[in-house]
Amino acid sequence: MISRNDAFRILLDTLNPGQRRAVDAIEGPVLVVAGPGTGKTHILAARVGKILLETDTRPQNVLCLTFTDAGVNAMRARLLEMIGPDAYRVPISTFHGFCNRVIQENMEYFGHGNLEPVSDLERIEIVRDLLAKLPPEHPLREGRKNAFAYENHLRDLFATMKKEDWTPGLVLKTADMFVQSLPGDPAYTYQRNTAHARKGDPKTEIIAEMTTRMERLKAAADLYPKYLHAMERAGRYEYEDMILWVLRAFQKHEALLRSYQERYLYVQVDEFQDTNGAQYHLLRRLLEYWESPNAFIVGDDDQSIYEFQGARLGNLLDFHDRYRDGLEIVVLTENYRSTQPILDTAAGLIARNTLRAVRQLDEPLEKNLHAHTSETGELLLRSYKNRLCELTDV
Repeated sequence: MISRNDAFRILLDTLNPGQRRAVDAIEGPVLVVAGPGTGKTHILAARVGKILLETDTRPQNVLCLTFTDAGVNAMRARLLEMIGPDAYRVPISTFHGFCNRVIQENMEYFGHGNLEPVSDLERIEIVRDLLAKLPPEHPLREGRKNAFAYENHLRDLFATMKKEDWTPGLVLKTADMFVQSLPGDPAYTYQRNTAHARKGDPKTEIIAEMTTRMERLKAAADLYPKYLHAMERAGRYEYEDMILWVLRAFQKHEALLRSYQERYLYVQVDEFQDTNGAQYHLLRRLLEYWESPNAFIVGDDDQSIYEFQGARLGNLLDFHDRYRDGLEIVVLTENYRSTQPILDTAAGLIARNTLRAVRQLDEPLEKNLHAHTSETGELLLRSYKNRLCELTDV
């Protein structure tokens, strides 16, 4: 009867060259740019199996982070198929799930046992109470009968500050730098002579309006500490708070941070392109203990779908720059999901995107997907005049 180890080695032999290269790179920092349908979950699970098979690392020393609960379940199921019951001993979780575990394991550092998740109605009440207490001359109240005119803006700003781990000081500094840059920005200067201005003159009215907006932004950011205190007084917390609590605890208690840095000898992150600022800061804290961390990052700049939640492609570029010395870069291009006509059509569309991270690296990467199947299928394009009219085949 074939052993599980032999079966796993046979499975490794089924990987395509790109996948095998990624799985074999178990030491040092690795960046995998994986196109859609190229087997990201498969290589993540296979690499964990290879680490456990070929090193003396224990399952609990390999941390796997992903963005959604669905991703956690998919990775766990795939790992269970490959290595059996040991899969349950490998910590696989979302960033929030990981932080919740840190909090539960170290309650003496947090003391948030009596807090409850805030409801949407409670969040609205807290923000409205802040706005109602502002003096009439405050930038968020000045000249407005409606005291809650900027209610939605304020809630959105506070959510962004938590997701990106921004401080009021950072917002104020960035806003001032932006205002100072306006006179030299081509978008805020006249590009040709007019009846009222000469080429190169600043657009004073537009600059004044933008300056006023930045003053409102700075005034709103100043309310952020009061918002946090109001939440604490109400005994409530938000989803994003868990990551910030852990970040602050790691910063304040070095022994706590060291215990987790030394516990996780290997760290894998799936859907890296969807990490926001706070999540990336957390990852950096875990990795900074090691001069050349065993970090395995899998992402695809063309699949960043959580920009509205703070995801930034800049995180991928920063990881590349931070660990460029000795960084292994693997691009997965063999697609197991689609036919070649579909891949070619999608490639022609995405090539128009000038903000692709793979184009901004020092060594631009080619990511031309090719189908694993030789079938071509039938490609049918349909156009719509609007969302309500009947479709028209083209």
